[in-house]
Amino acid sequence: MTKNKVVLVTGGSRRIGKTISEFFHSKGFNIALHYNHSKNDAISLSSSLNKLRKNSCDIYQANLTDPNEINSLIDKVKQDTKKLNVLINNASSFYPTPIETADLDSWHDLSFTNLIAPFLLIQGFKDLLAQENGCVINISDAIATKGIDNFSLYSAAKGGIEIITKSFAKELSPDIRVNAVAPGAILWPEQDEKMEKESTLKTIPLGRIGEAKDIASAAFFITQSKYMTGQVIKVDGGRSLS
Repeated sequence: MTKNKVVLVTGGSRRIGKTISEFFHSKGFNIALHYNHSKNDAISLSSSLNKLRKNSCDIYQANLTDPNEINSLIDKVKQDTKKLNVLINNASSFYPTPIETADLDSWHDLSFTNLIAPFLLIQGFKDLLAQENGCVINISDAIATKGIDNFSLYSAAKGGIEIITKSFAKELSPDIRVNAVAPGAILWPEQDEKMEKESTLKTIPLGRIGEAKDIASAAFFITQSKYMTGQVIKVDGGRSLS
């Protein structure tokens, strides 16, 4: 899987990650698809992509809260692909941590998946990325840096990934470009109440929930924008303007 450009998508088998994987595949990229628990989803997606183009998608399992598994993921992808054009740090944990119940276990989980693992992956793949004048795309959150009630640990980690984006854009230039995409309300959870959805829609100038393809197309746009680095692109229908 070395003829085409190669993109590694963490958390690439479900939801936004799946759409990113499919979108980049449709643009001719080969996919290194990471998953943690979603093995069946990863197998199904890779099978469908490989039917479209033979040997165009490989899957890799790793728990991104474990440094040893992160290192193994880096080694396996390097061994298989021999190149990397784009790294998309999409995998994320997201759940509330009210101050009364927040603990170090939650901080470990949320900080590793949203901040530390992306740092380690960038560190581990920087040589391959530099060889291809490649780019890193970190997935942030359009409102996290404003602070989210009861989500302080998640918000802190997403704030950190935006700072890492800007810092690495300086440190790794000119060989590697580093940017971020910050989604707003995308793929509304089925379990949320209608009333909460209606109140959220009132805060979005475009008046609707976004689609996963909005994030995938923004990520692809970044790969084509050779004079852009250190930027956080908000794809949120204007919600962050409120």
